[in-house]
Amino acid sequence: MKYVTILFIALFLQSCTTIETKPVNINPPLAVPTAWQTQGRVGVVFDGKSRSAGFSVDFRQNNYKLTLTATLGLGQFVIQSDDQNLLVNDKVVNTNFKQWMLNEFGWYFPVQKLPDILFKHDQRVTEDWTINIARYQAVDSISYPKIVRLNHRSQAIKIKLVLGEINQLK
Repeated sequence: MKYVTILFIALFLQSCTTIETKPVNINPPLAVPTAWQTQGRVGVVFDGKSRSAGFSVDFRQNNYKLTLTATLGLGQFVIQSDDQNLLVNDKVVNTNFKQWMLNEFGWYFPVQKLPDILFKHDQRVTEDWTINIARYQAVDSISYPKIVRLNHRSQAIKIKLVLGEINQLK
């Protein structure tokens, strides 16, 4: 019985080493579309606390609508930005998105960087953030980021985006 158990363990371990993985060829889209949407999950670690939420973003030109949904759908923030206003849950806010997030949460998410991250695979270090694309996904032979990590350069803030869908709109 002992030999049979050892044989099964050896066969199991040998089969684990032969799993084939398929790398994703990194082919970014040629240009950032004027209208697109994405959704997924976001995790944030700030001030020793971690939070997660579902998110969806609709971009049209420079205007966007960001929806954050708490776990199990218990609560939602809807943030809309156009050329003139920032609306939070349908109420006009007299600041820009970055200042509003800093006032509300003590940190901010660089939502205006999303088009370059998703469509140009931009991983440059900005003045505040280090951006790293950890994994890609292929959609219609075009690669898009699957996991994006943002680390703040001067504060202990980490953001992890797990992207589910990325759709170009017409």
